[in-house]
Order: sequence, then C-alpha cells, then structure tokens
Amino acid sequence: HLCAMFHELEQFRPFELLRTIHEKTNYLLMKQAKVIAMTSTHAALRRGELVKLGFNVDNIVMEEAAQLKDVETLIPILSRKQTSVEEKNLRRLVLLGDHHQLPPVIQHLTLQSYSHFDQSLFARFVRLGVPTIHLDQQGRSRASLANLFNWKYDSLGNLPMISDDPRFKLANAGFLHSYQFIDVPDYNGRGEQSPLPHFYQNLGEAEYVVAVYQYMRLLGYPAASISIITSYNGQKQLIRDVIRQRCGNNFFGSPNKITTVDRFQGQQNDYILFSMVRTKNIG
Repeated sequence: HLCAMFHELEQFRPFELLRTIHEKTNYLLMKQAKVIAMTSTHAALRRGELVKLGFNVDNIVMEEAAQLKDVETLIPILSRKQTSVEEKNLRRLVLLGDHHQLPPVIQHLTLQSYSHFDQSLFARFVRLGVPTIHLDQQGRSRASLANLFNWKYDSLGNLPMISDDPRFKLANAGFLHSYQFIDVPDYNGRGEQSPLPHFYQNLGEAEYVVAVYQYMRLLGYPAASISIITSYNGQKQLIRDVIRQRCGNNFFGSPNKITTVDRFQGQQNDYILFSMVRTKNIG
C-alpha cells in the first residue's frame, strides 16, 4: 500500500517543478494523455510547437473529413516528430465523412474553379477508388423524410429502430404531413431583399417561420427540440431579431439553434424549420 502511495506521489512531482499553466498542460499532453481532441485548424496553428515537443500519436481519427481541404487533412498527419527511421510511424488514419454533403468552402474563385481546391482529400480518395466502408442504413429521421435524400446514395436503408420506435409511428401533433413545403408570398409587397452585397434577407419568411415556431410551442413542443436554419447569414440575423421581438420576454422562449446550413452541418434535432430566403433567382 505504501509503495503504491509513493508511486502515485511520484507522478505528481513534475507539477512541483513546472511553473506555468502552459508547461503543465504540455506535460499532460506529452506524458499523460491517452486521447487528444483538437480541430484541424488548431493542429495547423500549433504544428511547430507540437513537433518541437516531440508530439507522436499512433492513431488519428478525423470527423467531417469531407469538409476539410487537402492541407487541413495533411497538416495534422504531419504534426509528428520522427527523428529516426526506426521510430514507429503513424499506424492508423481514419477519415469519417460524407462526400455527398457540403464540400470544403473555398473563397478564392480561381482556386475553386481551376485548381479544384473545393474537393477534399476524402473525396479524392473515394474518386480514386481507395477502399472505403459505406454505411448503408440511417437512423436520424423518419423513413418518409429519408426518402428526400436517399436517392443520393446507392442503397440507403433504415435502421430497425426507425420502424420500431414509437416516436416514428405517431404523427407530429398539429401537422398533416411529416414534411411540408410552403410558398410564402411577398410580405407587404416585398420578398427577397439584399441591403448589403450577398447579405440576403426575406422578412416574410422570417415572420412566417417564427409564427410556426410559436404555433409549435403552444402545442407543447419543447423549445430545445426545435431548430431554425437558413441558407444565408443575413436571414439568420433577421430571424434572431424577430425571435427577440416576438418571443424574448414570454412563454415561447428561444429555439435550440438559429443558424445557417453550414454551421448546422453534422448536428441534428427533432424538428427543423428551414427558411430558403431566395425568391427572385435560384440561390
């Protein structure tokens, strides 16, 4: 018992010698941590420091790899210090993603159009025929909702829980269909607006989507189970303003999320209200 106690005290000794929080954090990172989580951007920014520390890992798992640019995928792989040929190399790289969804965002049109920078390393591997494991069943939405996107995949079915779960057997209270597309006419004679370049807003849709949210709250839907998403930052800001005016100081409260499609990527919620904004041209 005494040997075990002194062994445990020995493990705490470095914290008596290390003075700053930064030094203690680096010690934990290099000596104690078994699993390390960071973004690809953070790995790129701290690559020099990680290499200097002698950072080494056996396995790397990247989530949403289909949204990462080539360099964002390669830098974390290269954030390892190898001083000799005999030193063990990276043993396993796991890329998780869906190349049918949003590609990497490239602001420079020339690089996007002529250099194909908007194709992720994950998508390149798939295109070049690198062996992949395809998940062929989904469990995130009703079967009727899955029919909206399963045509994009070779053979996408539904997990047994979709047919067995009581939540998916019952209709959504207050709604005739599991999904509905609503044509919102111009509000006070105005539809899509752009007060600033590429800052698209549609007040009629914002008012309508907030009214639907209030209707759902009156029926007893939890605010935490409802998210409002849209295609443009301008509309996101407008919907947030309408929510503050209509729901800020009363029973309704705010929904779980009011955000854009890009920001909502990889997340989910029970009920989604989507504002598409554009009425003049195809967005």
